[in-house]
Amino acid sequence: MKKTQSELESRIVTGAHGVAAEEDHFSMGKVLAVGIGSLVLFGIGGLGAYGILTHAEKEAQPDGPAPTPAAIGQYEIGIVNQRLFDVDSHALTKISAQQLALKNGWGEKPGQVVHMPIDQAMDSVIAAKGIPPVPAVQSPPSTPPAPPPQSKRNPY
Repeated sequence: MKKTQSELESRIVTGAHGVAAEEDHFSMGKVLAVGIGSLVLFGIGGLGAYGILTHAEKEAQPDGPAPTPAAIGQYEIGIVNQRLFDVDSHALTKISAQQLALKNGWGEKPGQVVHMPIDQAMDSVIAAKGIPPVPAVQSPPSTPPAPPPQSKRNPY
Protein backbone atom coordinates (compact mmCIF):
# COMPACT_ATOMS: atom_id res chain seq x y z
CA MET A 1 0.00 0.00 0.00
CA LYS A 2 1.27 3.42 -0.94
CA LYS A 3 1.82 6.02 1.83
CA THR A 4 0.18 9.44 1.62
CA GLN A 5 2.16 12.69 1.56
CA SER A 6 1.48 13.41 5.26
CA GLU A 7 2.56 9.89 6.19
CA LEU A 8 5.76 10.34 4.25
CA GLU A 9 6.48 13.68 5.93
CA SER A 10 5.51 12.62 9.43
CA ARG A 11 8.19 11.78 11.83
CA ILE A 12 7.69 9.86 15.02
CA VAL A 13 9.19 11.63 18.00
CA THR A 14 9.95 9.53 21.06
CA GLY A 15 10.04 11.31 24.39
CA ALA A 16 12.29 10.70 27.38
CA HIS A 17 9.95 8.07 28.87
CA GLY A 18 9.41 6.15 25.67
CA VAL A 19 6.14 7.85 24.74
CA ALA A 20 5.82 8.18 20.98
CA ALA A 21 4.11 11.19 19.42
CA GLU A 22 3.70 12.37 15.87
CA GLU A 23 4.93 15.80 14.84
CA ASP A 24 2.32 18.46 14.29
CA HIS A 25 1.73 19.62 10.73
CA PHE A 26 0.24 23.04 10.18
CA SER A 27 0.68 25.70 7.60
CA MET A 28 2.30 28.78 9.11
CA GLY A 29 1.23 30.78 6.06
CA LYS A 30 -2.45 30.11 6.80
CA VAL A 31 -2.01 31.08 10.44
CA LEU A 32 -0.35 34.37 9.49
CA ALA A 33 -3.00 35.06 6.83
CA VAL A 34 -5.81 34.67 9.37
CA GLY A 35 -4.01 36.90 11.92
CA ILE A 36 -3.19 39.66 9.45
CA GLY A 37 -6.68 39.47 7.92
CA SER A 38 -8.31 39.89 11.33
CA LEU A 39 -6.10 42.92 12.13
CA VAL A 40 -6.98 44.54 8.79
CA LEU A 41 -10.69 43.88 9.35
CA PHE A 42 -10.47 45.37 12.87
CA GLY A 43 -8.72 48.47 11.49
CA ILE A 44 -11.36 48.97 8.81
CA GLY A 45 -14.09 48.63 11.45
CA GLY A 46 -12.35 51.21 13.68
CA LEU A 47 -12.04 53.70 10.83
CA GLY A 48 -15.71 53.18 9.96
CA ALA A 49 -16.76 53.79 13.57
CA TYR A 50 -14.65 56.97 13.68
CA GLY A 51 -16.33 58.20 10.49
CA ILE A 52 -19.79 57.55 11.91
CA LEU A 53 -18.85 59.39 15.14
CA THR A 54 -17.55 62.51 13.38
CA HIS A 55 -20.58 62.60 11.08
CA ALA A 56 -22.95 62.35 14.08
CA GLU A 57 -21.06 65.12 15.93
CA LYS A 58 -21.27 67.47 12.94
CA GLU A 59 -24.95 66.70 12.58
CA ALA A 60 -25.66 67.34 16.28
CA GLN A 61 -23.46 70.48 16.58
CA PRO A 62 -22.99 72.09 13.16
CA ASP A 63 -21.27 75.18 14.66
CA GLY A 64 -18.84 73.13 16.74
CA PRO A 65 -18.83 72.58 20.49
CA ALA A 66 -20.39 75.21 22.73
CA PRO A 67 -18.00 77.65 24.43
CA THR A 68 -17.02 76.95 28.02
CA PRO A 69 -19.14 79.00 30.46
CA ALA A 70 -17.30 81.74 32.35
CA ALA A 71 -18.43 80.40 35.75
CA ILE A 72 -16.63 77.07 35.30
CA GLY A 73 -13.67 76.78 37.65
CA GLN A 74 -15.08 79.06 40.34
CA TYR A 75 -15.23 77.84 43.93
CA GLU A 76 -19.00 78.28 44.12
CA ILE A 77 -21.64 78.67 41.43
CA GLY A 78 -24.91 80.03 42.77
CA ILE A 79 -25.12 78.42 46.19
CA VAL A 80 -23.57 75.12 45.13
CA ASN A 81 -20.08 74.25 46.35
CA GLN A 82 -18.09 73.06 43.32
CA ARG A 83 -15.07 71.51 45.07
CA LEU A 84 -14.40 67.80 44.70
CA PHE A 85 -15.17 65.81 47.83
CA ASP A 86 -11.83 63.99 47.69
CA VAL A 87 -9.92 67.28 47.70
CA ASP A 88 -12.17 69.22 50.11
CA SER A 89 -11.01 68.92 53.72
CA HIS A 90 -13.05 71.96 54.79
CA ALA A 91 -16.19 69.85 55.24
CA LEU A 92 -14.49 67.44 57.66
CA THR A 93 -13.17 70.33 59.74
CA LYS A 94 -16.58 72.00 59.83
CA ILE A 95 -18.43 68.81 60.79
CA SER A 96 -15.96 67.97 63.58
CA ALA A 97 -16.28 71.53 64.94
CA GLN A 98 -20.09 71.23 64.91
CA GLN A 99 -19.96 67.89 66.73
CA LEU A 100 -17.59 69.32 69.34
CA ALA A 101 -19.88 72.33 69.86
CA LEU A 102 -22.90 70.05 70.27
CA LYS A 103 -21.05 67.84 72.74
CA ASN A 104 -19.87 70.78 74.85
CA GLY A 105 -23.15 72.70 74.63
CA TRP A 106 -21.66 75.78 73.00
CA GLY A 107 -23.84 78.43 71.37
CA GLU A 108 -23.34 80.80 68.46
CA LYS A 109 -21.07 83.21 70.36
CA PRO A 110 -17.69 82.10 71.73
CA GLY A 111 -17.88 81.13 75.39
CA GLN A 112 -21.69 81.01 75.41
CA VAL A 113 -23.06 77.75 76.82
CA VAL A 114 -26.58 77.06 75.60
CA HIS A 115 -27.12 73.77 77.38
CA MET A 116 -25.32 71.50 79.76
CA PRO A 117 -22.81 69.24 78.00
CA ILE A 118 -24.25 65.79 77.31
CA ASP A 119 -21.72 63.96 79.50
CA GLN A 120 -22.55 66.14 82.52
CA ALA A 121 -26.29 65.78 81.89
CA MET A 122 -26.03 61.99 81.80
CA ASP A 123 -23.93 61.96 84.98
CA SER A 124 -26.48 64.18 86.78
CA VAL A 125 -29.38 61.93 85.71
CA ILE A 126 -27.53 58.86 86.95
CA ALA A 127 -26.65 60.60 90.24
CA ALA A 128 -30.29 61.68 90.73
CA LYS A 129 -31.46 58.07 90.34
CA GLY A 130 -28.93 56.94 92.95
CA ILE A 131 -27.09 54.57 90.61
CA PRO A 132 -23.34 54.40 91.22
CA PRO A 133 -21.29 55.56 88.21
CA VAL A 134 -19.74 52.87 86.05
CA PRO A 135 -15.94 53.01 85.84
CA ALA A 136 -14.45 53.80 82.45
CA VAL A 137 -13.83 50.86 80.17
CA GLN A 138 -10.21 49.84 80.20
CA SER A 139 -8.45 48.83 77.03
CA PRO A 140 -7.44 45.17 76.73
CA PRO A 141 -3.85 44.25 77.56
CA SER A 142 -1.42 44.96 74.76
CA THR A 143 0.30 41.58 74.99
CA PRO A 144 -1.71 38.51 74.02
CA PRO A 145 -2.16 35.83 76.67
CA ALA A 146 0.22 32.89 76.59
CA PRO A 147 -1.11 29.77 74.87
CA PRO A 148 -2.14 26.89 77.15
CA PRO A 149 0.55 24.27 77.73
CA GLN A 150 0.35 21.34 75.36
CA SER A 151 0.80 17.76 76.40
CA LYS A 152 3.70 15.83 74.93
CA ARG A 153 1.39 13.07 73.78
CA ASN A 154 0.28 13.30 70.16
CA PRO A 155 -3.56 13.10 69.97
CA TYR A 156 -3.45 11.72 66.42
